Amino acid sequence: MLSSLRLRILVITLVVITLALTINAFVSYSTLQTHNDEQVAQQLESIAQGNALAIEEWVAARAAILEAARTPVIDNDPLAPLVQLAESGGFLAAFFGQPDGSHLSSDGWIPGDDYDPRQRDWYQAAVAQDGTIVSLPYVDANSNQLVVTFATPVKRDGRLYGVIGGDVVIDNLVSQVNAIQPTPSSFAFLSSGGETVIAHPDAALTLEPLSQISNALTPSALQRLSATQGAWEPIDVSGQTKRLSVTSIAGTDWELGVALDEYEATSGLRAILSSSLITLLAIIAVTVLLLSLWLKRAFSGLERARDALDDIASGEGDLTRRLPEHGRDEVAQISGAFNRFVGKMEAVLIDVRTSSVSVHHAANEIAMGGQDLSRRTDNTAASLQQTSASIEEITSTVQHTAASAQEANKLSQTASEVANEGGQVVADVVTTMEDITRASDKIGDIVTLMNSISFQTNLLALNASVEAARAGEHGRGFAVVAEEVRKLARRSSEAANDIQKLIEDSQSKVNNGTTLVRNAGVTMKDIVAHITRVSDVLEEIRAATSEQSDGINQVNIAVAELDRMTQENAAMVEESTTAAEQLKEQADHLATTIGSFKLSQHSSAPLALHSPNAVTAH
Repeated sequence: MLSSLRLRILVITLVVITLALTINAFVSYSTLQTHNDEQVAQQLESIAQGNALAIEEWVAARAAILEAARTPVIDNDPLAPLVQLAESGGFLAAFFGQPDGSHLSSDGWIPGDDYDPRQRDWYQAAVAQDGTIVSLPYVDANSNQLVVTFATPVKRDGRLYGVIGGDVVIDNLVSQVNAIQPTPSSFAFLSSGGETVIAHPDAALTLEPLSQISNALTPSALQRLSATQGAWEPIDVSGQTKRLSVTSIAGTDWELGVALDEYEATSGLRAILSSSLITLLAIIAVTVLLLSLWLKRAFSGLERARDALDDIASGEGDLTRRLPEHGRDEVAQISGAFNRFVGKMEAVLIDVRTSSVSVHHAANEIAMGGQDLSRRTDNTAASLQQTSASIEEITSTVQHTAASAQEANKLSQTASEVANEGGQVVADVVTTMEDITRASDKIGDIVTLMNSISFQTNLLALNASVEAARAGEHGRGFAVVAEEVRKLARRSSEAANDIQKLIEDSQSKVNNGTTLVRNAGVTMKDIVAHITRVSDVLEEIRAATSEQSDGINQVNIAVAELDRMTQENAAMVEESTTAAEQLKEQADHLATTIGSFKLSQHSSAPLALHSPNAVTAH
């Protein structure tokens, strides 16, 4: 909001002046308010005490006149002193009440039979206080005027002869109280016992409770104010603030209150405050006018410096402009500093302009070399990728061959083991066949023995049959047995012959099988020998293939590392090319920026930039 330095100085100056004048006005107002309060309090006290003194004198004069009538009333006819008392004291009527109940009045009033002065308030109060009393005001029935009764006891040698009383019209006293008006809205009142209104500008409040004027008017409040000289308290009367001062009337239970209007009492302070405010506004207006003119003249040099800086910051940026240096004040010093700063800036920008051309050419060369290197690196990377792919295929083939050789080696080893086991089995078969041959020979011997036994058995059976035939009837059963044994012997012989034929056939075949098994054993030995040789060759092939696979793996790792490095180099070359392009763009931008300034031509002339974005400085 306050962006202008001149406006800030103007505002700060006005704030300081306003604050100083305000503080001065506040101090003056506080001082005047204190003195005004003291003067108002003194004035209020003076008014209250002066009028209270007049009322006291009025009361004391009538009390003295009344007391002077005591002796004449005792020594002479009471009626004559009463008449003289009424005429000289200004009483409406003077009267004398006696202890026997008789009553005399100066105006010739004759009371009724039911009237007893001893029962009247004025009589009882005078006797009780044994001194002169003043009664509460009341409206006289005959004259319809507001009156008060003065009464004093008449005694001699301690004997009560009666009570002298007199009614006094207090219209003048009320008018005197109503005339107390320090300001147009102020007023005074006379009360009795802090409860009943005796006199007030509003006649309707006469003999009414004092609280109808204000709720703050209580007996305790009036007693508190009357007990302290010069004391006052603010009270609210019909929505207006009043300063109340109360003074007791000696010789009575009356109080004189003076209510001074607060607004009118402080009217002088408000007038002073208004004049101070008008003075403040006038001083501020004059200060604004004079200070604005002075600041405009004082800041004209700064405005020229501002315009020059604004011209440099925008537009053509003319660095050949210089400010006039007149005088030795701060503005002239700022102009000199500005001229020195612009001179240094011009020299620096001329050097930067020259350097930006060289940077531009260097960036062009770096960018072109980077692009060539990037293309060659990309070609190399592509070749390496193809080589790496071919080596990977060879590696895969060699690894597959090595795996196949290893598998063949395992199979040949398995076949060799199986062949060895077959040779062993064949040897075992040959041994078994030889054992069978030997067993067949033994079986042939057993069969021969069985034939011999069969023959002998048959012979024995024949002999038994002969002997049974000889025995006749007794040898018949034996002949049957012999017949059966002969049949059995014959079948045994036939079986032995069959076995003999089978054994001979088996021996022939066993002999042939033995020969074949011996030949198979020899063949199996040859197979085992050849398989062992094949296994050895496959083992040598597997070892060579494994070594080739390891070598190819190393080559593949080296090619992969070379490919990775080539890829990284290609990325770095790409980044370098990008950086060179950016450097070229920055050089063009720098040349364009410097070209926006207007520089002097006494230094070295700028070089032309051989690019689409080249800018020649003015």
